[in-house]
Amino acid sequence: MRVLVSLFIFVCSFFPVWAYADINSDALLNKVSLRLNAEQWVASKSALVNIGINVSVSDHDLDKVQDQVLQKLTQLSSQGEWHIMSFNRSLDQSGLEKVQMSAQARLPSTALSNLREKTKSTSKPGETYTLDDIQFTPSEDELRAANAVLRTNIYAQAKEEIDRLAKANPDQKYFIHDINFVDMYVPQPIRVGMAMMKMGDNTAAAPVGLAVGDKLILNALVVLASAPDAALLKVANR
Repeated sequence: MRVLVSLFIFVCSFFPVWAYADINSDALLNKVSLRLNAEQWVASKSALVNIGINVSVSDHDLDKVQDQVLQKLTQLSSQGEWHIMSFNRSLDQSGLEKVQMSAQARLPSTALSNLREKTKSTSKPGETYTLDDIQFTPSEDELRAANAVLRTNIYAQAKEEIDRLAKANPDQKYFIHDINFVDMYVPQPIRVGMAMMKMGDNTAAAPVGLAVGDKLILNALVVLASAPDAALLKVANR
């Protein structure tokens, strides 16, 4: 034990603990912290379409329902990939299986004309389809592309701030020390399903080719820093 203590004292006499800690941290950096934000319009010419399905079938036909429904939805519009979002079943008083389903697909605006009327005409006794909702929201690819533009904007703003610091403090060489993208505002869906119902069966959800969207806002906490003066490092290393 005495040997270990003696060795520790010997090492500390040549390398002070406080100096070692400072050299191996960023405590000596000259820092400037700021909050930056960027805005980007995100528009989409497609919409998420939600269809409600109610089907009554016998028990032995239950396993065929999903495939049959997807076929009907593809006939309704083949310009998007349909997905079953929910599937609920119950036994009605007649002994038939009552199946309630919801399906969703992203469709281009050109496929939305007269969609409510088309959905209604797809129904038949024991199998009904309803247009529940249309949401104009950007796709994941559109959001990723817009987010990349926003980050590039933030980097450019940080570079401009570095240039300003260089003019104000020509002896300091500032660089980007840290960027933390703290939050992002994502556009809320623009719902037009109810508007379509009020305006009539033959009304399109949106004029053909219309791009609907909103602003995407990205906030970032940025830390700029410059290395300490050589004289300060020399003192810290003593």
